Amino acid sequence: MLFHSYPFIFCFFPLLLLVWRLAGTAGPSRFALILLLFSAGFYALWDAGFLLLLAVLITMNYTFGLALAVPDERFAAKKSGMSRKGLLSLALILNLLPLVWFKYSDFLAQNLALLFQTGWTWNTPGLPLGISFYTFIQIAWLVGVYQRRTEPAGLARHALFSSCFPYVISGPIVRYEQMGSQFDALCPHTSEGIARGITLFSIGLAKKILLADSIALYANAVFNAADSALPLSGAEAWLGSLCYTFQLYFDFSGYTDMAIGLGLMLGLRLPENFDSPYKSTGIVDFWRRWHITLGSWLRDFLYIPLGGNRAGRLIQYRNLFLTMFIGGIWHGAGWTFVIWGTLHGAMLCVNHFFRAQIKDKMPEKILKTSLCRLACIALTFFCINACWVVFRATTLKGAVVVYTAMFTCPFAAAQEDGALLPNNYFQGWQPYALLLLCALLVWAFPNSRELLRGRADGSFPKFAWRASGFWATGLAVLTFITLILVSRKSTFLYFQF
Repeated sequence: MLFHSYPFIFCFFPLLLLVWRLAGTAGPSRFALILLLFSAGFYALWDAGFLLLLAVLITMNYTFGLALAVPDERFAAKKSGMSRKGLLSLALILNLLPLVWFKYSDFLAQNLALLFQTGWTWNTPGLPLGISFYTFIQIAWLVGVYQRRTEPAGLARHALFSSCFPYVISGPIVRYEQMGSQFDALCPHTSEGIARGITLFSIGLAKKILLADSIALYANAVFNAADSALPLSGAEAWLGSLCYTFQLYFDFSGYTDMAIGLGLMLGLRLPENFDSPYKSTGIVDFWRRWHITLGSWLRDFLYIPLGGNRAGRLIQYRNLFLTMFIGGIWHGAGWTFVIWGTLHGAMLCVNHFFRAQIKDKMPEKILKTSLCRLACIALTFFCINACWVVFRATTLKGAVVVYTAMFTCPFAAAQEDGALLPNNYFQGWQPYALLLLCALLVWAFPNSRELLRGRADGSFPKFAWRASGFWATGLAVLTFITLILVSRKSTFLYFQF
C-alpha cells in the first residue's frame, strides 16, 4: 500500500483519523498504541513475512539497548568478558547482516562468479520494505544509548519509534532525540494540524502524480532505449537526462511532503529532508539540501568516526570521498551506484578544496554577486544532471550510450535523416511543456516548507499558505485532478533503496 494509492487515501488513513478522533481525551500512551498498531498493519499489508523480520530486529535491538544502558560499574561487575564498545559493535554487525543479505547478496554472488569464472547462480531474496531506513534509524538509536544520550523507554516505545509508518518506508531518517518527546505528547489532532497536514499531503500528491509520474514516461523511453542499445541522438539524451532529473526531484520531494503532512495530521513534526536542492550553488550546498537526514546520518555515523576534518585536509578529503562512496553503495547494489557515489565524492573534495582556496579572498566576494551565483547554480545543476545519468541507468552499457550521445556530439542525429529527435521518444508538445513547468517550479517558486513555515530568515513568500477559502478551493481542485490520475501504476523511486 502506497501513500498515493486509493486504499491508503480512502480507507487506511481515514480509518486511522477516525480511531484517533474516537480516542478522545485518552492519554499519550493510548495514542501511541493506536499508532503502533496501525504502523504494524500498514507494514503487514505490504508483506507480513517482512513484518516478522522487523519485529525480530526491534526486539533484538531493544535487548542490546537494555544491556548498553547498564551503568558502567554494574556492566563491569558482570564480568561478561565483553566491553560496552564490543557489545555495540556486535549489535551493529547483527543489524547490517540482514541488509547485506537482502540487498547485496545477489550483487556479490554475480561478481564472485565473474571473478572466478564459475556458473554460480543466486536467486535474489525479496527486499524488505524500508530495510535501509529502519536499519539506519535503529543504528542511530543504539549509538545514542551507548553514548548515554538516549534511555530505553520500553519495548513498545522502541517498536513505535522504529516502525512509525509515515517515515519507516522511505525516510526522513529520524533520531530518537527528535521523536521521543513527541511520542510523549501525542494528543487529539488539532484543526490547524489537520489543515496544514492536508495541504502538504495534497501538494506532495500532486508533485508525485502530475509531475514525476508524467515526465517519467519520457525518461523511461530514453533510458530503456539506451539499455537496449537502440539509437539515441544527442538532443534525445539531454532531454531524457533532464526528464529523469526532474522526475527524481518531484518524486522524492512529493514523498517527503506527503510523509511530513501525514505526521502533522497526527501531531508529529518530522525533520525537514528537502530544501530546494537544485538551487544549490555548489556540491557542498547540494548535500545540505538533498536528503538532509541521510546526509546528517552519514556525517554523524561515518564521516566523523572516520576522523572528519580533525587530521588535516588530505585526511578530510579521504573521509569525504569514502563517505560518499559508501553513500553511493547504500543507494543500491550495482556498479552504477558505486560510480555515482565516486563521482559525488570527487566533486565534494574539489568543491571543499576550492572553497578553502578562496576563503576570505576577493574571488569569494565576487562569487557572491547575483550573476556569479546564477552561474554557480547552473554549473552545479549541470554536474548533478550528468551524475543522475549513471544513477538512473540499469546497466553500465546503458549509461555509456547516454553519455556518448550527450557529450561526443550533442547536436548530432543518430540516424541518417539528420533530425535531432529521430526516434520518437518525444512526441507532441507535452514533454516540453512538462520540462518548462518543472523548471519554473524548481527555480521560480518557493518550496513547500517556505510556503507553510516561511523562509530560513523568518520571512514568508508572497504566496504563503493561509487557512483561507482561496487555498482550500485551489487545493480541492488540484487534489481532484490528481486523484483522477492516481490509477496509473507507479511507486516511489526511493522505495528501492
